[in-house]
Amino acid sequence: SHRVYVGRAEIGAAWSKTSNEGRDYLGLKLDDPSFTAPIYANLFDDEDGDTFSLIWSRASKRNGD
Repeated sequence: SHRVYVGRAEIGAAWSKTSNEGRDYLGLKLDDPSFTAPIYANLFDDEDGDTFSLIWSRASKRNGD
């Protein structure tokens, strides 16, 4: 696993994963007291090999939230 930092503050972790199609990526969970909720993301190496795509979402709000 990997730790995610902003400056000296640890704000999350990442785990190596493999998609059903055999593509390697990192699954991330980012959280900080300044966030309203944790952010879940997947980081994929783009096909050009020089850039990455970060795809993220937050958990759906429950009724009454």
